Amino acid sequence: MQTESSNLLNPLELLKDSGIPKHLLYQSKIEVDHLICPICLNILWKPVACGQDKCFQSYCEVCINKWIQEQAGDVVLQESLYSQSLIVAPDSGSGSQYSSQSSSFSEMPQQIHVETTLPNCPKCKRPFKKTSIPIIHNLLDSIQLSCIYEECTTKPGYEQFQKHILQCPYRRINCSGCGLQQLQNELEQHENQCEQVSIECSKCLNKMSRKLFQLHSIDDCVQSQFTSKDNQIAQLSKKIEELNQKNQLLEQKICKMLKGDSFDTMHQFSFKTMFTQNYQFTGNQAIEAKLIRPSFNLQKQKNDFLHFYINHKIKTQAVQGIIWRMRIQTLKGNLLIGICSTLCHYSIDFIINKLGEIKRKEWNENKYKLLRKGNFTFSEGDTLTFQFMPLQQCLRITNENRHIVCRFEPTEIIEMGDSFFSFFSLENQGDSLIFI
Repeated sequence: MQTESSNLLNPLELLKDSGIPKHLLYQSKIEVDHLICPICLNILWKPVACGQDKCFQSYCEVCINKWIQEQAGDVVLQESLYSQSLIVAPDSGSGSQYSSQSSSFSEMPQQIHVETTLPNCPKCKRPFKKTSIPIIHNLLDSIQLSCIYEECTTKPGYEQFQKHILQCPYRRINCSGCGLQQLQNELEQHENQCEQVSIECSKCLNKMSRKLFQLHSIDDCVQSQFTSKDNQIAQLSKKIEELNQKNQLLEQKICKMLKGDSFDTMHQFSFKTMFTQNYQFTGNQAIEAKLIRPSFNLQKQKNDFLHFYINHKIKTQAVQGIIWRMRIQTLKGNLLIGICSTLCHYSIDFIINKLGEIKRKEWNENKYKLLRKGNFTFSEGDTLTFQFMPLQQCLRITNENRHIVCRFEPTEIIEMGDSFFSFFSLENQGDSLIFI
């Protein structure tokens, strides 16, 4: 008759929660009581010991770990129950304790601290400090054990025990076909004859039981291959169609980008300026930027231009273009429209004024130099559209009222680096721009 352990499909389950059963001990030259775990009462398996002085009790590693976890759980539970049932009244010299149900809220303490310690060793009752006792390992190596399978006559040593029970020819394993238990040394022979074992046809790659495989004719195989190929072709055709549709959309998008017709529209605007006392920004969707206080330059005997920036970094290497619009609400003085490499004084600037003059400022200078003059002009009431086209590396400004265009060229955009900002400068009090 087989023991319960001999019916295990996975023999390692035997050692999952405890040591080696004592009845499996075949021969030992020493008193085996020294090699018994006091928790599971079986032969020590992967032993560890308590390192406290005058203790050195050994346990199965799995047993003491389980013990420690249980003890730690009990400590947490006790601390929780203690903190719920007792409180210490503040400012109480006697340190008297009160029931939490009878204390008023004003008497509740701010915090309760319960000191806890490491789980104790089951033997010495002191905090468990894991260690290893070499002599215990040497003694265990001297014993002989019986195999867990009764038919097996092999008597493995302690170190070989785990390897043996996994490779023992009398170990029982389920057949992958019928599911019946077979001896490990007979499993291959059984599965070579079992009609329910799955077999893959090398031609059509279909998997079927051996019983059906014996009935699997050449015609069936060829037909199955044709069906499989048809399915593969249908899937590939569907995928090709999807890729073609995506390709068409990308081609359309690229064509629009090359023509400058593909843009993300800037709908919301925010601004930055160092002249916060001079500018006023009002509105929600359409925001008005108004110069409410000019800055008079005594040396030049005229008003200074005061910058404000659209707080949006425009990336020069972006894939998608960007578009925004601005209407000149009031303009009695001049207006500078420009781009700059950074939101600070030390930046490279390009500007255009209402006379169509395009000028440049170096990062370490404070003076604009004329580059060229065109026919682009603007005045009060005009609406300007700004379009940045990353593939062409240019910023196009269109006066929608006069149907004229100005461009900041690729050579100028390149000087901006990987990004730039758009800015505007007014000089006359009351002049204003509306961003729409």
